[in-house]
Amino acid sequence: MNSLSSAPRRSFIQFAGSLSAAGAAGPWLSAMGAATARADPRYAYVGTYTRDAPGGTAGGPPSHGIHAYALRPQGGWHLIQVIESDNPSYLAVHPTQRFLYAINEIDQWEGLARGTAESYAIDPADGSLRFLNRQPLSLSSTAPAFLAVSPDGRYLVTAQYGGGTYNVLPIQADGALGEVSGIVKETGSGPRPEQQSAHPHMVLFDSTGQRVLATDLGSDRINLFTFKDGNLSLSERTTLPAGSGPRHLALHPDGALLYVLNELDASIACFGYDAHAGRVLAQRHLVPATPPGFTGAGNAAALLVHPSGRFLYASTRRVDNDHPQADSIAVFAVAKDGALRRVQTWTEGLRFPRALTLAPDGGSLYALNQKGDSILRLRIDAATGQLSDMDVAAQTPTPVCLVFA
Repeated sequence: MNSLSSAPRRSFIQFAGSLSAAGAAGPWLSAMGAATARADPRYAYVGTYTRDAPGGTAGGPPSHGIHAYALRPQGGWHLIQVIESDNPSYLAVHPTQRFLYAINEIDQWEGLARGTAESYAIDPADGSLRFLNRQPLSLSSTAPAFLAVSPDGRYLVTAQYGGGTYNVLPIQADGALGEVSGIVKETGSGPRPEQQSAHPHMVLFDSTGQRVLATDLGSDRINLFTFKDGNLSLSERTTLPAGSGPRHLALHPDGALLYVLNELDASIACFGYDAHAGRVLAQRHLVPATPPGFTGAGNAAALLVHPSGRFLYASTRRVDNDHPQADSIAVFAVAKDGALRRVQTWTEGLRFPRALTLAPDGGSLYALNQKGDSILRLRIDAATGQLSDMDVAAQTPTPVCLVFA
């Protein structure tokens, strides 16, 4: 990772006329169980790399931050705002749908080795974002790679790839972030050049909200933490094959299966998971994420399980590889025991698909082309899970993450 400077000035770039900045968030719901049911999404928010993008860019105009879109009933996306932010790579929406959180994937803030996290209020009238605050992470917590909001909406948990740490930040009543309240520092390494130290890459709350599953790409481990009163305490570790590089996790909707996407050997592992006891169980299955007959180095990126539990999607990226299927989305059918059977490999239109996102209704999959400056929309066949009818939902520079609200 490069040493990056502190954040640039804070500004708002407005599109399509004047947008109201009056979406001030009042006190959020005191009882999260009383939150209103999620309606059809009206807005889409895209995190981007504004500089020093790992893996490179398309070479076009740079991004300036978070892109906000209004979703039209006919299916079109209308850009309403770009809010300036420093490498806001991954985003998360609060359970109340009233706030948006971003990590700033940087190595330095105000002269100290640390990344930062940002909070925004979402205006329910037009979807525009209003900056609330920017909170530094703990010292040496550099290059944050992922974030997750606790199901009760009270805390934000982050994973720092460069610093080997996990951080917990309280969420205040107005949606702003408080100072770091919990820190876990990891140590360890693996056999690959990319694994000279611990590299936390993802955090995921299980269905109870009382545990956090996390990957450590540098040490080839899945960490399971107990989460209580804003603190993480290690419950158990699951060791994966040396050099596999676990990157992303996905829980099956039934809660009894845990899938792990390994970046470095481009494989997908399936484990049993006991949410009641809080345990990762034995590995059941292992399949390649790369297409059959693929040669060269694999580089896996994103993992999703369909809301029906019947399909799984995984992306791989081209890294110094001329194989025609180096940029791909693998589509798998999921058996009752968690086994995966490949039913399709999609390659059309893909250019370094760093992230995948499912439409809330499960009818479409979105692929974020980091080197294509585009977000592709693909229809999902409800019977087979296969992809078809590709179109470009939006042209966005160096897209990294997509969330709906």
